[in-house]
Amino acid sequence: MRLGSFWLSALVGLAAASPAFAADPPPLKVLFLGDTGHHQPAARFRQLQPVMAARGITLTYTDKLDDLNPETLNKYDGLAIYANHTKFTDPAQEKALLDYVASGKGFIPLHCASYCFIDSKPYVDLVGAQFRSHTTGTFRTHIETRDHPITRGYGGFESWDETYVHTKHNTKDRTVLETRVEGDVKEPWSWVRTQGKGRVFYTAWGHDQRTWSHPGFQVLVERGIRWACGQDLTEVPTYTDRPQMTAKRTDVKPFEYQEAQIPFYSPKANRGGADRINQMQKPLPVEESIKHYITPKDFEVKTFVTEDQLGGKPLAMAWDERGRLWVSLTLDYPNELKPQGEGRDRIVCCEDSDGDGVCDKVTLFADKLSIPTSILPYAGGLIVHQAPHTLFLKDTDGDGKADVRDILFTGWGTGDTHAGPSYLRYGLDNWVYGSLGYSGFVGEVGGERHNFRMGYYRFKVEHDKTVPGGLKVTKLEFLRSTSNNTWGFGLTEDGLAFGSTANGCPIVHMPIPNRYYEKVRGLTPGVLQNIAPDYHFEPVTDKVRQVDWHGGFTAAAGCTVYTARTYPQEYWNRTAFITEPTGHLVATFVLNRAGADYTAKLGWNLLASDDEWAAPIQAEVGPDGNMWVLDWYNFIVQHNPTPAGFRTGRRGAYETPLRDKTHGRIYRVVYTKSKGEKPAALASATPAQLVEALKHPNMTWRQHAQRLLLDRNQQDVAPALAALVKDESVDAAGLNAGALHALWTLDGLGAIGQYPAEVKAALKHKSAAVRRAAVQLVAHAGGDAGVNALLESGALADADVQVRLAALLAIADAKPSAECGKAVAEALAKVEGADDKVYGEALTAAAAAQDVYFLAAAGSHTYAPRGLAVVQMVAKHYASGKSAGSLNEVLTTLATAKPDVTEAILNGFSAGWPDGKKAALTADGEKAVATLLTKAPAAARGRVLRLAGVWGVKGLDAQMAEIAKGLLTIVADAKADDTARVDAAKQVVEFAGGDDTTAAKLLDAVTAQASPQFAAGVFDALAGAKAKNLGPAVVAKLGSLPPAARPAALRLVLARPEPTAAFLDAVEAGKLRFDMLDLDQKTALAAHPNKAVSERAKKLLSLGGGLPDADRQKVIEQLASSIKKTGDPANGKKLFTQHCAKCHRHSGEGQQIGPDLTGMAVHPKEELAIAILDPSRSVEGNYKAYTLKALDGRVLTGLLAAESKTAVELLDAENKRHAVRRDDIDELTESKKSLMPEGFEKQMKPDEVADLLEFLTQKGKYVSIPLDKVATVVSTLGMFFEPDGDVERLILRDWAPRTVNSVPFYLVDPQGARIKNMVLLYGPQGKVPPKMPKSVTVPCNTAAKAIHLLSGVGGWNALQPSKDGSGSVSMIVRLHYADGTTEDHPLKNGVHFADYIHRVDVPGSKFAFAMRGQQMRYLAVTPKKPDVIKQIEFVKGPDSSAPVVMAVTVETP
Repeated sequence: MRLGSFWLSALVGLAAASPAFAADPPPLKVLFLGDTGHHQPAARFRQLQPVMAARGITLTYTDKLDDLNPETLNKYDGLAIYANHTKFTDPAQEKALLDYVASGKGFIPLHCASYCFIDSKPYVDLVGAQFRSHTTGTFRTHIETRDHPITRGYGGFESWDETYVHTKHNTKDRTVLETRVEGDVKEPWSWVRTQGKGRVFYTAWGHDQRTWSHPGFQVLVERGIRWACGQDLTEVPTYTDRPQMTAKRTDVKPFEYQEAQIPFYSPKANRGGADRINQMQKPLPVEESIKHYITPKDFEVKTFVTEDQLGGKPLAMAWDERGRLWVSLTLDYPNELKPQGEGRDRIVCCEDSDGDGVCDKVTLFADKLSIPTSILPYAGGLIVHQAPHTLFLKDTDGDGKADVRDILFTGWGTGDTHAGPSYLRYGLDNWVYGSLGYSGFVGEVGGERHNFRMGYYRFKVEHDKTVPGGLKVTKLEFLRSTSNNTWGFGLTEDGLAFGSTANGCPIVHMPIPNRYYEKVRGLTPGVLQNIAPDYHFEPVTDKVRQVDWHGGFTAAAGCTVYTARTYPQEYWNRTAFITEPTGHLVATFVLNRAGADYTAKLGWNLLASDDEWAAPIQAEVGPDGNMWVLDWYNFIVQHNPTPAGFRTGRRGAYETPLRDKTHGRIYRVVYTKSKGEKPAALASATPAQLVEALKHPNMTWRQHAQRLLLDRNQQDVAPALAALVKDESVDAAGLNAGALHALWTLDGLGAIGQYPAEVKAALKHKSAAVRRAAVQLVAHAGGDAGVNALLESGALADADVQVRLAALLAIADAKPSAECGKAVAEALAKVEGADDKVYGEALTAAAAAQDVYFLAAAGSHTYAPRGLAVVQMVAKHYASGKSAGSLNEVLTTLATAKPDVTEAILNGFSAGWPDGKKAALTADGEKAVATLLTKAPAAARGRVLRLAGVWGVKGLDAQMAEIAKGLLTIVADAKADDTARVDAAKQVVEFAGGDDTTAAKLLDAVTAQASPQFAAGVFDALAGAKAKNLGPAVVAKLGSLPPAARPAALRLVLARPEPTAAFLDAVEAGKLRFDMLDLDQKTALAAHPNKAVSERAKKLLSLGGGLPDADRQKVIEQLASSIKKTGDPANGKKLFTQHCAKCHRHSGEGQQIGPDLTGMAVHPKEELAIAILDPSRSVEGNYKAYTLKALDGRVLTGLLAAESKTAVELLDAENKRHAVRRDDIDELTESKKSLMPEGFEKQMKPDEVADLLEFLTQKGKYVSIPLDKVATVVSTLGMFFEPDGDVERLILRDWAPRTVNSVPFYLVDPQGARIKNMVLLYGPQGKVPPKMPKSVTVPCNTAAKAIHLLSGVGGWNALQPSKDGSGSVSMIVRLHYADGTTEDHPLKNGVHFADYIHRVDVPGSKFAFAMRGQQMRYLAVTPKKPDVIKQIEFVKGPDSSAPVVMAVTVETP
């Protein structure tokens, strides 16, 4: 029976097939008339035909107008047209069509059919209207008629399409079903008509494959066909991509307010401080607050327990195997963390003894705790995170109170209490998982030392009767890093990991743990990134207070996947719930596969309130299958930063008496159309009942049953578990929970190896989740035989990418074998796998684990560039290993390998093989080397020689000398191409870098006439040389080098202690001066990790007065007069170029390592002086300096760009990236200082400081106003509907400054799609504009002759100019003068503003330039007063447009 609704665009894959009708209607036959035009009807037919065929509708394609005859038409129940035939070729065709419909047949014109037969009025009247014009965009329509059979229960959908506007409307017998709303206009979009006895269904949807592939469109067309052909739609599926929400209740009392001083960071304010609001809503009692929540229709919020029963403020919750709810309560959070045993926090047990869904008993379990951030029932007690400890609490004497308090391990950071450990989860694999914020972990677990920061981890808990609580943690593993403070971790029913972080990153996916990257020497995993297209949320109130990331997830917490069956099928294992306390909501994200990775899309709110105290921080699947929500209920959510006028507390939160310590409620979000799930009651369950519970529809109970079976630690249940594995059935979500949990339970009991046949059979199970688990466990079941079974099963070619991914990771864990190496080499040859980043990383890990056998097998395959990169990485990994005893075999296979594979392997060997590491080559190995010298690609032969020399191959001296001579000749040839000369220098260093004579010849090539690029290239090449006297030789040459060549030479000198000492010798002897060094280099010398170098540098610097004063405020005060002084901006620009441009940009010049300084003229000199002279006063974490000391003596200083357990990457002050293997690191130290050094006063005289400040703050004729701090959108992503909406992006080939109408404009570079670069203001239409601010404000602080704008465009603006100069106001430029007055300049639609979509000229602005096919316009506003303008505010006008501002330049008087 085909019932219910498809939530398909959001929930990919839930309705790939259509179930049968209860009583199948007669099949329909429809003729589909197309043409050969640009809409490609034949291609669209091929998309729709199989979909309709599966639903009992047979489509037949034709593009011949001659088929419009009675004989042909009467063979069909309906006629669909999707074409642009301009006219009938025979009048009889028109008559045949009209008679056909009037006789009672169905007519289904789609999209462009409304511009068919354009001169036939009868045809236009039959359709109901004619197409007139369109733009494009991503949008959804509004259902106008909900009681029509076609739209009854149909929710609409969203897609990119052409925005049709129609004309010649025939409203006779026409009913409009859908409209496309544009401003105040409702454009008819889908409609029905009757004509005689016939019916007509038309929709304007359908320009290209994006709409035609959309399930919502397919359902609409199916329903339209069936209605037009006279069928009953009662049993036909409907469609919606989001549920209908309940309306706000009207029986609520008015909010009451009280006076209070509350920090408020306005979305339109500049960064740097907070405004204040003085009205604070009073808290509501539970029975009133609950009325303010809205939910999807058919859901209801019910109270389970409140603060009155709990006796405190809830912080975390979890259920045990009896269905009891355990809740941690806090008074100490956030700033009053107490010593062990002295806290004021508690854990209570909440019970519903009569089963009515309301707590009727609360029992104290443990007290004297302090900030217990997470709890997990385990082994009859609770595992509790209470930083710095993880505890195990248990009641052993039956009084209900914990008498065992055992510290399982210690090491969680306590510096910031909202950045500690959280979200304990029991995993399918019987490990305990959790999340961690930036307070980090430093400690020892199971004899292994750990030091990691924010991200995800797991630990192994084992039973041990020798310890008080009977449990011990034997291993801790850090899984992956996140980019922000992290408070949320969740698992799907098949064990896939997701999480949430703060600061604009609501949901991440963890496909591969660190341990697999760590198998590959030098491979860095990077941090997990947001998998949602953006960070926006959808609160139901504007009473939202946020510090940053306004309008979106800034405090996202929790990440719980729906893993029960009480909610509708659309939720099952496909939706994740993220709480956001600042938005007063719980959001539902829909998970969609993207290769081996996932994407997520914000679907709808499960829960949202307009009560300002509502603050959900945890949402979990409860024992009844409903979601339970912990409402922290707090008006003050903000932890940090500390607003002006407030103090920072001891544990990182700003201090305010308004923080609530008493309120908190736990709700059940009940689906009213379900009876809920039957509790499993596992406390007294028999072993057989526990096994049976592994099939329970709710994963909460299944996990308890699995854990309890492991607590028993008896293998008597193994046969029953094996029987579950044999069950081939799957549910509607494609899962077999019983088989899945049975496999992992067998593994936990150590019995998996007793059932190799069952595990092998599970590799072919109908459920992909079961196959994936079998892949993960098969090696445990049978060792080598298990691996062979894995390979034989075809798992590497499984239809499910998660199974293939698991197979690769299993091979990465397997013992090296020829079979495994061959299998990975074959898998890599599949381009589609190698191009998937996550899958490619898994391939790399598997290949590296099987390196010898993989490299031997790779030579017979053809690889795409991405595949060759994997081959090179694996070769580098192999070469850098401690043992390479199989080198002879690998070299032998290279002799017959394909050239590109040979080159990739040799490149990897050359990059990874350490100098001085000999190889025991056999005769065959040496023969292979000789063969490679003649057969290897020419570019690789020098590397072969270098490697042969390192390996100890004899008899190659003459060849090496000859090649070196040739390469040195190229280097010395001043007429040769610089690129070729530098490449030759690199090759020379590769195989002769230890020779002083060779190094000297390379240095000799760097003459005074050499280009800076060549000189820098030679010194960068020499940085890898090991010549003994290289350092002193470079130091001796420093004085004669051209200035442009010195930075690379100094990098080489200062990177190692020996040349650094030679440099200090030269300074001490008066041959060189410290002023040759940049300030950051002096700072690095003074902080050098080599104590002798550091002390000597400090002494020499102090003798020359080069050390900065540690009292930075004193320095600022000493320079106060210079800071206020009027300087020389021309000299200031020279100083900027000399001292600042290598890290900062200004007006497009310089490097962007630190912040861009363009537009600093709007800030006062005093503010800039503090940033320059005391850069570490308020340093952001991403600008902190790290110092790395390598084992070979190299010293690097820079920003930490990336890290893993095996490698780190630093970005230095020269914008150079340095990747270093952890095995090569002696020390890595984080400084509390900014990478920007202190001591600029030592580099410049006071007057020069004044000149630099004058340059940075100069208000010449034109002053650029930076928009980077107020920009609201990334213009290279879709700006109006969807991030992937191509036509709605504003893109330039480069983002360099531009001059328009003789006015210079500074553009914000979006850096691909990472940086917000334009201002988009509020608009009521689309998806993005409604979330934008209604105004933004930028500083000005100068009088202005004119304010020049790159603007005048927007969404839903005019497509033609206003004829009489009238028009609605799109945007107001509001000038705020220093005297407190304001002045408005309204900019009108059709006069100043036009649509962005293509060039449209309007009288009040000029065309500036094209951005692909779109436009940007120029206009200017002239102030009425000559006074100083403090701020410029851009305010959204009252019309329906969404205006854009790209750049602002002020022209001074």
